[in-house]
Amino acid sequence: MGIKMTKYQEFYDSISNIIHHPVVQEMKKYSQHCQTNCYQHCLAVAYHNFCICKKLNLDAVSAARGGMLHDLFLYDWREHYKETGNRFHALTHPKEALKNASKYFELNEIEREIIVKHMWPLTIKPPKYPETYIICLTDKYCGAVEIFEYYTGRMKKLNLGRRLEKAFHKKMSKV
Repeated sequence: MGIKMTKYQEFYDSISNIIHHPVVQEMKKYSQHCQTNCYQHCLAVAYHNFCICKKLNLDAVSAARGGMLHDLFLYDWREHYKETGNRFHALTHPKEALKNASKYFELNEIEREIIVKHMWPLTIKPPKYPETYIICLTDKYCGAVEIFEYYTGRMKKLNLGRRLEKAFHKKMSKV
């Protein structure tokens, strides 16, 4: 099941300056859910955000960019407690991701909110933008699918993040 780049060109164009940045590429080092790395997870979340927001005539570009950066915390969350004593990764990583994203990218208000509030309702203050509510759902959906795929042995067949990563890599190797 190949991915045709023309179908994804608009999505790719909206995040191309982000996904090739060395700090975003570093996300590939960190496991997210089972065998999905953080980069692949964020890529899948960004894609779903883009598609849903586009369909609803919302800011699909900001939704994709925020989705790609929402977990830019750059550490192994499974080892985080041992290294820092912080038991609350689920509550604290959005601020760390926003700090990192703000350091390397110019972000608009929607993108900042998407990153810092993607764990709502765990984060107390509710989102202001509909794009943020959408990432709250797509992030949980993608995480659940990644875990389901792993435990049912369907990882290679279904993993959208992995398929998009391969397609984008193939596209860039032709440039």
